Amino acid sequence: MILGILGSASADSVSRRVLEVAAQRIRAAGAAYELLDLSVEFPGRHRIEDYDDPPPHSQTAAVRARVAAASGAVFATPVYHGSYSGLLKNALDHLTGDSLADRPVGLIAAGGGPRGAGTACDQMRAVVRALGGWAVPTHVASARGDFTPGVPLEELHIRMDRMVGELLSFRSARRLPAALAGR
Repeated sequence: MILGILGSASADSVSRRVLEVAAQRIRAAGAAYELLDLSVEFPGRHRIEDYDDPPPHSQTAAVRARVAAASGAVFATPVYHGSYSGLLKNALDHLTGDSLADRPVGLIAAGGGPRGAGTACDQMRAVVRALGGWAVPTHVASARGDFTPGVPLEELHIRMDRMVGELLSFRSARRLPAALAGR
């Protein structure tokens, strides 16, 4: 199952709309997909006291369980001041250092233009690596102009197909052959 993690609190955000395009592509390829909408499911701050030993019903325990159940993820965020959202940052800060071990992650950022969104994707790429994950090479940097009028432009579809293809193929390729797994 691929877990889409949405770091936007806006009901009509571009990052939400682009993540929906990713979800359609993932499902069309035959993979299971779930949405983790941080603004709905985890709206409060994670308690720093919960990090080392989170209570079973805490936000920290819940987000860790959702990530652990996934074979890959897609992070989607709006761009704020050249970086990804605090909502996403807060959730990622409560994952352990191996939370994404050997799992692929697709990156989506929506900003005023492709440069700002690309920078946010680069920053998320570093976080994915710190959590043991594999950020796929193609990210989707988007802007409101990618939907005219409200319909995704062909270029967005091309970038999305590339990212989702990498995500699903990396997911399969990362499984170690049996001969190597026992070493």
